[in-house]
Amino acid sequence: MLAPAPAVIAVDAKPGLPAPKPAAVEAPWMAAAVAQIGFRETGDNHGIDRFIAMAHCGADGDPWCAIFVNAMLEQSGVAGTRSAASQSFRTHPGFIAIEQPARGAIAVFWRGQKGSTLGHVGFYWGEDSSRVWTLGGNENDMVQIEALPKASERFGLVGYFWPKGVALPTSGPVVMPAGTAASIQVAPGSAHTAAAAAPGARQTAIVATMFGNGEASAYGGMVEDGKPGVALPFRFEGERPRVRVTKGSRSVDCDIVDVGPWNTSDPYWQAGARPQAESGTDSRGRRTNRAGIDLTFAAASAIQLDGKGLVDWEFIDQPQQPKVT
Repeated sequence: MLAPAPAVIAVDAKPGLPAPKPAAVEAPWMAAAVAQIGFRETGDNHGIDRFIAMAHCGADGDPWCAIFVNAMLEQSGVAGTRSAASQSFRTHPGFIAIEQPARGAIAVFWRGQKGSTLGHVGFYWGEDSSRVWTLGGNENDMVQIEALPKASERFGLVGYFWPKGVALPTSGPVVMPAGTAASIQVAPGSAHTAAAAAPGARQTAIVATMFGNGEASAYGGMVEDGKPGVALPFRFEGERPRVRVTKGSRSVDCDIVDVGPWNTSDPYWQAGARPQAESGTDSRGRRTNRAGIDLTFAAASAIQLDGKGLVDWEFIDQPQQPKVT
């Protein structure tokens, strides 16, 4: 039996731009998914190790749309199907079919012919009369929001599904305005930057550790212990923004001098997500100390951080269109 249909929500947006988020956000996994928009595989379904580790399924080289959906669910504390099959959400006892979607519902598609075991899966973003905008992985070898046909000769929508243990959505379908791009490859509202919330949005209670002591920087040269600096788990291109780190009543302004800790493509601040390393394993499956920022000796000393502790941090400059590499 299908769950009851929620009300339809229409959203306003300028032609050519993605629709804004509806007021109700009922799918906690969507923040993590939005933060991954722009990620690209390295070719032939490779370079997806971090999603495999989070999803507890699949292998490097597998088609990874279901791996991505499972990874985002698991990262938000919701059990997935732990299967790399796109159709697994149709039959897994932990998921139920819903008559109408809300943003974040799991959209399952068939490929080749109806009833096929082949297809695609992603998160529902919005729709018009003939297409569903789906936030998913392995869409043109990347994570993006793509408009997919509801029905065509070789591809079509199976239906929408929702985790059984999560309260059913009430916000309803999202109608995309005319002129919305069919392929959205940067996070909506991000102004095309990885630091969408910068400047001014503070990241709170982030585990910080110390680094340096003669280490080479991913940006070239050596990390200088005597200068306030930080490492964030994302590689910025071009001019890097500066960061203010706060612990209690003390703060220090720092340059970004390295990439890390643990991951190299986890701009968790983009959508208000938590550092992926907080899951306990990094994108390569290594056990972590849950750190989301590293401080040089000078930066740690300035705020009296003794090796490891919780800090808040925020950007104090606007990055110049960094992108994931």
